[in-house]
Amino acid sequence: MDSDSMPLVIVITHAINAFCILLLIRSGLHILADHPMLYWTDHTRRDNYWLKFGKKNMPEGKLWTAHDEAEVSSHIYTLPGGGHHEFGSARNWHFATATVWLLTGAVYWSYMFTTGAWRRLIPTHWSIVPAAYHDLIGYITLHKPPIGAFQPYDPLQQLTYAGVAFLLPALMIVTALAMSPAFMNRFPRYMLLFGGRRQVARSIHFIGMLLFSIFIVIHILMVALIYFSRNVRLITFGSTNAKLSDALTVFISGILLILVFNVFATYFTLRYRVGTRKVLVSIFQPVVNIVFGRLVPRKTYNKNDISPFFRVNGYPPETEEFYKLRDEGYKDWRLEVGGMVEHKLSLSLDELKAMPRKEQITKHICIQGWSAIGEWGGVHMKEIIARARPDKRAKYVVFHAYDVDAKGKPFYEALRISDMKDPLTILAYEMNWKPLNLEHGAPLRLRCERKLGYKMVKYIKSIEFVEDFKNIGEGRGGYREDNVLFDWEAAI
Repeated sequence: MDSDSMPLVIVITHAINAFCILLLIRSGLHILADHPMLYWTDHTRRDNYWLKFGKKNMPEGKLWTAHDEAEVSSHIYTLPGGGHHEFGSARNWHFATATVWLLTGAVYWSYMFTTGAWRRLIPTHWSIVPAAYHDLIGYITLHKPPIGAFQPYDPLQQLTYAGVAFLLPALMIVTALAMSPAFMNRFPRYMLLFGGRRQVARSIHFIGMLLFSIFIVIHILMVALIYFSRNVRLITFGSTNAKLSDALTVFISGILLILVFNVFATYFTLRYRVGTRKVLVSIFQPVVNIVFGRLVPRKTYNKNDISPFFRVNGYPPETEEFYKLRDEGYKDWRLEVGGMVEHKLSLSLDELKAMPRKEQITKHICIQGWSAIGEWGGVHMKEIIARARPDKRAKYVVFHAYDVDAKGKPFYEALRISDMKDPLTILAYEMNWKPLNLEHGAPLRLRCERKLGYKMVKYIKSIEFVEDFKNIGEGRGGYREDNVLFDWEAAI
């Protein structure tokens, strides 16, 4: 393999990687805008961030939620843009693109290590460090290196490309895994890489995105200014013997394709939200289900870990039915359990409290990015299952809440029955050794620690065992899945 050629597999994976990275950055920026603060601690208060975007300040003495902190996203810089209600679409783009990016990386890494091509990038002697420094000084002082310095790269390029092709992707992968509640709670020792803090991984993930962005800008600039004719032939046809006109045609066409795709990705996502979601989810959902869907959480915390501030997400129900129950201290509230069961149940709060009690201190992971640790007391869902005895055909449990949106759509979420048998899945009526307060879901809320927070229904009204949820709501498995297009799995 000489300095005037590049294998076709590298040319192709290089192009796909460039395509994916831009989509990942744009969708990642939209995701960040939904909780535009970064922390070095998992106790995400209003004042302990190390970096904040936007100018919003939440009012003192007035109820506000995490949704109120979200910033409006630009159509130009983020994918898809359009504000908070497109947050689910941004995540769908991010995970679908990440799936393609990971597969591309697997092909690239496999080729590099099975053919020995890794020697083109990975340094094998420390002498490359002073040589790279010499090259850096040369570039800064505007001295172009001779063409013979590229074998196939000069020392500075080799060091940089090795970091971007091997180290930086690995960093993004390990930090992404740390942001999964299913993975993090199943393999708690893994979090020691980040001092036990998910928010550290989130911050490093952001820094990794910045490094990718800086590299892209500098890389494009250097390709254009340093031996462009040679570079454009290599990255399009893999050979310096290709015709310059042909190489320019392919290069410009590729750039236009990426730009046009990004424009249409934004347009189609905002215009055909449901159809776009269906396509994107079909790409990554099977992978997420296989890797994260069935991980059993093990991680719990102690009293000293409990967060002094625990954000509220979602306003309490505003219906006459719920007002009456609240004002009377929930004395007439009952949990109705039905659907495909042998025994329908109607349980008061006192009857639930009379069942075997389960306590757990766990970390709440919000889809927006913030986290907090709290203690929850309640009854394990296995107790409800044992009493109701669902039919063997029932595959899902649907939690219906008292929440109703402005259009009259009720709040609900569906989960697998296997999720209910998890040791850390409970119906909580206490938080931090006190009766569950209104803002956090009184009188009863779900805690399922292998999932993101939006699956943990608050203000529970009833539980229904079903064989399928396609006829409930829009058939996507939950209110947020139906209306803001979140993914159903909710494991990462």
